[in-house]
Amino acid sequence: MKKGAFALFCAAAFFAGCGSGRSDGGDGVTEFGTPDKTVISSSISSEDNNVMLQGFSWESCKSSSWWNVIKSNAEEIGNDFEYVWFPPCSDSNSDQGYLPRKLYDFDAKYGTEEQLKSAITAISPAKAIADVVINHRCGTTSWGDFTNPSFGTEKGVNYKAICSDDEGFEKEPDCMGKVPASMRGAKDTGESYAAGRDLDHTNKDVQDGIIEFLGKLKDLGFCGWRYDFVKGYAGKYVGMYNKKTEPVFSVGEYWPTAGYSYLNPNAWGNAIKSWVAETASDGGQYSCAFDFALKGAINTVFGNKTTNAVNSHYNLLADESNLMISNPEAAVTFVDNHDTGSTQKHWYTDPADVGAAYVLILTHPGTPCVAWQHYFGEVSDSVCDEKVPGTTQTLHDHIKYLIDLRKTLGITNTSARETLSKTSSLYAAKITGSDREAVVSLGTDTYSCPDGFSPAYSGSGWCIYVKDKAE
Repeated sequence: MKKGAFALFCAAAFFAGCGSGRSDGGDGVTEFGTPDKTVISSSISSEDNNVMLQGFSWESCKSSSWWNVIKSNAEEIGNDFEYVWFPPCSDSNSDQGYLPRKLYDFDAKYGTEEQLKSAITAISPAKAIADVVINHRCGTTSWGDFTNPSFGTEKGVNYKAICSDDEGFEKEPDCMGKVPASMRGAKDTGESYAAGRDLDHTNKDVQDGIIEFLGKLKDLGFCGWRYDFVKGYAGKYVGMYNKKTEPVFSVGEYWPTAGYSYLNPNAWGNAIKSWVAETASDGGQYSCAFDFALKGAINTVFGNKTTNAVNSHYNLLADESNLMISNPEAAVTFVDNHDTGSTQKHWYTDPADVGAAYVLILTHPGTPCVAWQHYFGEVSDSVCDEKVPGTTQTLHDHIKYLIDLRKTLGITNTSARETLSKTSSLYAAKITGSDREAVVSLGTDTYSCPDGFSPAYSGSGWCIYVKDKAE
């Protein structure tokens, strides 16, 4: 490499341990500086080069006003992220918002409607993505008396809005054996959800009510949708709602029911890909999906709550079952969210390797989603301030650094990616951004710096190399 060829990225191009996939010594950071986002190639569409923030964790509803918390961090959010996923903002039977009641009532546990609108305005130029819970719904005073909107009835229970095979018809005392099939809605087009009434998406009154609801969310300032529990109804309805409301971005939460198996990762990958394809059927507008197949691979490689930290099976990171590998334009990649991590900790990634997992998703194609707790901390925990192993950086600063690197290199959701190694102990890939190429290695085996590249950033078990820039 000629002297100065790597000046845009670092003044000191080499540090201890970066010649290996596993690095435990040294600072872990070169003099990278603060990359100027204005140098990003103008050929990158603003809708392709995006990083999303999950704008809450499971405990956020306990804040006196979560919308004000978002607003207080608005400057940093607007500088670092293009999308912010907000929690459900309608009146709900649950504090977190996932048992919606009055869809059009936007005074919720997270704050008032006015506070919500103020937060959405404050994060600009970042765009607000609404958490849309439309698979199921709770009644206002009883098991299924819907109001605001009513879905086609002025008072009482509109049984036609509820799927005919909803368990409420057999378990609720006021209707057990009393509601004939002719008064019920159509059969559920997806999996049932016992905590709320499963909505009949074939019903035009339901469809119209949901479309009106999404319109009201747009009036609040939302630009896109995160669809909750999409395996509960046919994907074509998401495509229809997208077509009717034209979001700038949408993503579905398709978390397969059966447990992930590294012996058969396609079971999850194919299910998620099939759902994405279905959203574009019948003339609908397709939706992205959270890459739960990659999440399964990440947890298998780095360890999770149900296994010891094994740090093996790195070949899974290159598997075609992952949307990031086979369908990156549809992949929303993530390390943890409010369900898998946060205080629920249903299926969290080994904390020692969270930093390495972010190296993967923030240097690779797809649309990465950063967890609030990893960037800003929990209401009751400051995990964001913990050091990333093998570096001097906090998790917050590590993620920020990787976001800036991603954008300076010009890595987008469809950037080309080439697998260089996929063994049980080492994964390496070359990613081609619009401005520069990078090679990323993760694993326990030694990986040598490729010819024509210089190391830019490393930590325990990973290293990023960036292609030298000719003078």
